[in-house]
Amino acid sequence: MTTITDPDRPARYAWFIFDPVKGTTFAMYEQLDQQSTAPKLERSSLFRSIAQSDTSKRVSKYFESSGFSRWTAIYGDGGIPPIWTVIRDGHRMAINTVIEWVKNDTTRTALDAGCGTGTLALALADQGYEVDGFDQSAPMVSYARYSCFGRTKGIQPHFQVGDIAALAGDERSYDLVCCLDVLFHYPYGEVKVMLENLAKISSHKLIGSFAVKTSMNSLWMMIGKKFFHQKNRMTSLHLLSYDEVEQVLYRAGFQMKRTRRVKKFFYDSFIFEAVRA
Repeated sequence: MTTITDPDRPARYAWFIFDPVKGTTFAMYEQLDQQSTAPKLERSSLFRSIAQSDTSKRVSKYFESSGFSRWTAIYGDGGIPPIWTVIRDGHRMAINTVIEWVKNDTTRTALDAGCGTGTLALALADQGYEVDGFDQSAPMVSYARYSCFGRTKGIQPHFQVGDIAALAGDERSYDLVCCLDVLFHYPYGEVKVMLENLAKISSHKLIGSFAVKTSMNSLWMMIGKKFFHQKNRMTSLHLLSYDEVEQVLYRAGFQMKRTRRVKKFFYDSFIFEAVRA
């Protein structure tokens, strides 16, 4: 990230994004004082001030540096290396699953926790939801806002920077709360707190995903650690069992309604839908 100053213009952030296919870099700007033009849902402050965990710091650092360029390319529509298309296709399958599960709901407000580039938030908005989205990576939030420019379908989502571990919004303040492809960055102890926070602010439904603990996924982790240097890997992958997740949600007042395992080669996302009991 570079800060650009000009005496005749407000200060701006410049996020430099690398195109892995063309081998070129382009800059995306956002004014430091820029506010989203999207209508914001009337909520009390969503976040409290807490110290970031070591894991959270690593995740933030990754998605504000090399991970930002990599994942904006993966979640975009441009050309990417073939191995990245596995993740792109898997993530799109996961989003399609969420939309399939909510398209006939009458609920109208949604929170996208760990929104990344805003792909799920925009898909929910296309279904008529009023969406708030947040991510702990400021560049990702900027990109999500950028993705809304010129958009005419649905209600414009509102995006802000925030951490799931610091969620402190009003109880049951969103009909639907989603957290897709986020929890696998964190160990069980932190996931437990995150799920409790997400459940607290959901009035009806919580949809999320995690990397399920299987012998094959454990093998993939071993291969990754052995053959890929740490600097070329993303954040650490943490596997969870279904029982671990189900028990946290049960204690938070939610029951599992349905699940679906979305798998394509090494992309393996276990998606769940839980409803308030």
